[in-house]
Parts: sequence; structure tokens; C-alpha cells
Amino acid sequence: MKINRRNFVNLTSAAMVAAPLLTQARAQTDMPADPLGVRDDFPLLKTTNFLNTAYHSISPNQVIDAGVQFYKDRGNPADSIGPFLAEGREVRGKFARLIGADQAEIGLIHATTEAENIIANNMDFKPGDNIVTDDLQYNASFILYDYFAKKMGLDVRIVERNKDGNVPIENFERHIDNNTRIVSVSFVSHENGLCYNLRSIADLAHNHGAYLYVDAIQGVGMLELDVKEADIDFMGCGTYKWLLGSYGTAFFYVRKELIEMISPDRRGMFSVTEMEKFRDFDAYPDAAKFGPATPAFGAIHVVGTALDYISRIGVNRIEGHTVPLAHKIRENLIKLGLNCDTPANNRSAIVTFFHGKDPAQVRALYENENIKVSYKHNGTKVRVGASLFNNQSDIDHFNAVTEQIAKL
Repeated sequence: MKINRRNFVNLTSAAMVAAPLLTQARAQTDMPADPLGVRDDFPLLKTTNFLNTAYHSISPNQVIDAGVQFYKDRGNPADSIGPFLAEGREVRGKFARLIGADQAEIGLIHATTEAENIIANNMDFKPGDNIVTDDLQYNASFILYDYFAKKMGLDVRIVERNKDGNVPIENFERHIDNNTRIVSVSFVSHENGLCYNLRSIADLAHNHGAYLYVDAIQGVGMLELDVKEADIDFMGCGTYKWLLGSYGTAFFYVRKELIEMISPDRRGMFSVTEMEKFRDFDAYPDAAKFGPATPAFGAIHVVGTALDYISRIGVNRIEGHTVPLAHKIRENLIKLGLNCDTPANNRSAIVTFFHGKDPAQVRALYENENIKVSYKHNGTKVRVGASLFNNQSDIDHFNAVTEQIAKL
């Protein structure tokens, strides 16, 4: 018989005592079943404990309906794509408001990594230059800078995390110098959920004449972020995780003082102010210039609806709800003696741990309970992400199954 969120049933005989204790703990907590009033918008939750937004989100009904309607309209398409282009401008504005930027600083691209490629290709690297990143950054950054290291002699410096999963500013200080061109970090690490103090890293980078690039896909929509307060220079952010959207479009933030310095990595009819002539084209003076060709209008339409949804709830409320849920997961992992590499008191909704068991057994136990999580490093590591639609019952369910895993 399966454990479910209404009635915990034991996976092994050792769990005969655990289920009543968990039920008692839930009663003592007296947490509402739907604190943000959103669960009905996610029908999958009726059968599945979805804790995998760190990989990709499930979208609410409103966002799905917007996508379905967009593709239904392809059966009788409009005479002009003008309204789609106008909607793209509106969506850039919505994202700008979410992160405290100006619409002119937001470009529409196709994926997060595209943003960092544009920045790197504008740096005119020379032998002796270095970039600094850390061992919690997303793999695509390592691939990008390895290319420049081999082609141009770029020195790629990788800051190591501490044993507790933190990367304090002192670790960056040992690597950043006056030859550093870019410091590349995440807002929230995909690897262990660490939320960075971006302002301290920005100050350090700027004091040495370097730029700060931030991969924000694992944070925006989950946590509040003001790019001006953080003093970020460049940022990429896909839309299929905490923004509740889909694949095919991403946002590219360039601080307005730097827009003229950063050239697009390609050019086309939608990157210029006047396209119907033969020569002497003028690029848009703002971040619109980074979208050279026909964008993914469907994905833009979908994320526009998702941004409205998030705005209605409020990122401050999402953060206030999800981060404590993640803390409860971590507390249970520590109690069970499992190797959690997410720092204590971390400001994010992501928790990761090494289970030290047979990966196939671990995966089977979670899947048998319809619990969706990420499996990293050949299944030896589990990543959990508490989203706006998750509740205390989801966490209790996950913790109950994890307790059985700890006893394997």
C-alpha cells in the first residue's frame, strides 16, 4: 500500500511507529492546506507530490489555458504578427518590474546560457585575463569558459565551496584580481540551493574592474530580487522553473549604462529600428537589440500569463511560504543523519542531500509514492524544491519516505 498525504502507511516494518508520530506533528503544526490559495490551479497535485520545480515547474491552469489558446489560434492565424511583437514588449516590462529594472534593460532571448555567451563574446579576452566562477555554478558556464581558455588563453578560476556548502566572500577574494574580467555566479545554485549575497560579490568584482554576471533561473519567481540593490551588471533567466512558464524564451538583463557596450551576437530584422531598406541600419538603443529574429511567441505569451499569476500572489509571499518548508526538509535530513550539503538557514526553497544508499532503491521508493524530485550525480544525490503550491503535508510525506530511505 502506498503512503499518501492523507494517510501515511509504512514502507517497512520499522515505520510502524513513524506514521503516527508524523500525523501528530502535523496536527501540532496546524498548518493550512493551501496557504497561498493556489493548489486548485495545479491538478497534478491530486495524484503527485511535486517537489521538482528546481528541474522544471508545473504550470497553473491559467498558464496552460493561455498556451492552448495560442496554438488554437494558429488554426486561423492573424494577418500580422504586430500584436505578438507588442506583447513581447509588455512581457519585457512585466519581468522588469519583477526584478526592479527598466523595460529598456530587458531583452528576450531563447535560453539562460545564451545571455552569458553574448557577454563572453563581447569581452575581447586576451592572454592573462581571467574569469572567476565557483564549483556550484551551472555546468554550461564551465563549458563556455573552457572554450575561451583553450582558444584565447583565458585563465578560468573556480572557487571552491566550504564543507558546509557555503561560498563566503573570502573564497572569492582569493581569486579575483585586477585581471578578472567577469565574475560568474548563480542567484541560487542548482547544485545545492545556496542563495548568494550578490551585492557583496558585485562590490568585490567592481572594485577590481570586473563585471558580475548572474544566472538567475534558480531564483527569480522564488525569491525577491532587486537588480539595482544587488548591483548586477548582466543576468540571464529562463522561464520554465520558478517563473512557471515553458521552454523557448528567456530574459536577458543588461544594466542600462552597459547596453551600448554589449553588441548582439547576431543581427536580424527585429534588432533594428527600420528594417525595410538595404543599408545603414540602426540597432535598437535598448536591450530589444538582442532579439534579432522571430521569437518564440507562444512561450512569450505563456510566460506573460505566468508573470501575471506570480505578481498576483506576490514573490514576497512565495518566498515567505517556500523557504520555511525547505528548512523543515533540511532539519529532518540532519535529524536522520543524512549528508545534506545545503547550508543551514539558507535563503532558498531548494535542498539537496547525498543518501548513501542504492540509487535504484531510492528512486523506486520516491517514485512508488508519486514524489517527484531530481536525481543528480548518477542518482547518489537528491534535490528537492518547495514551490508556491506545496504545503506542509507534502513535506511530511517526503520526510516520511526519506526516513525509510535512511533506514535502508
